[in-house]
Amino acid sequence: MTKFNQIHNSLYQKINIHSPRERRKLLIDEMEGLTTKKIHCFNCAGTCCTFSANSMQITPIEAFEILISLEVTDSNLEDLKSVLRKNILNYRLNHEIFLGKKINSLLRKTYTCPFFVAGSKGCTIKKELKPYGCLGFNPRIENDNGGQCHSNTELLETRENIEIKNEENANEYLKRELQLDWVKLEIPKAVLALIDKIF
Repeated sequence: MTKFNQIHNSLYQKINIHSPRERRKLLIDEMEGLTTKKIHCFNCAGTCCTFSANSMQITPIEAFEILISLEVTDSNLEDLKSVLRKNILNYRLNHEIFLGKKINSLLRKTYTCPFFVAGSKGCTIKKELKPYGCLGFNPRIENDNGGQCHSNTELLETRENIEIKNEENANEYLKRELQLDWVKLEIPKAVLALIDKIF
């Protein structure tokens, strides 16, 4: 059994975390409800996925579930690593900028998600495996093209409150098992960090 499969089994059987779809159900339901009202991302240029607005950071469990969506194999592993490294370099995500002792935080940089494809394809990550913040960020009016999109923070908080204990356990397991020293990272950095530890 590969390390990836061992971790997968531990997360969903031993730790008993809910399925990815179940943990995203509230967000997917909202997105599908908006779509029935013709409020969707299908004709958008991808404002929230590109460097013009995207500064998304994800947890280890979200990064692991992106790996599930990518169906990583020996034949696509090196290409995937190359794409992620190039993305990190292009947007200087490998250089952190400390904002000072008073704020005690790092500057959140904008970047184009490496899994976004301009045009009708858009996001290449399966809906039930997307980061929560991505699913919760939606247009509010028809044919908006990114102008009025925003996060439904109330729904994101409700989802988090329901799943917080299981997800804390899953993130702690991944941090311990893979010796990770971070809580959240930009999507390409988080996914590459897991790939380097698992494959």
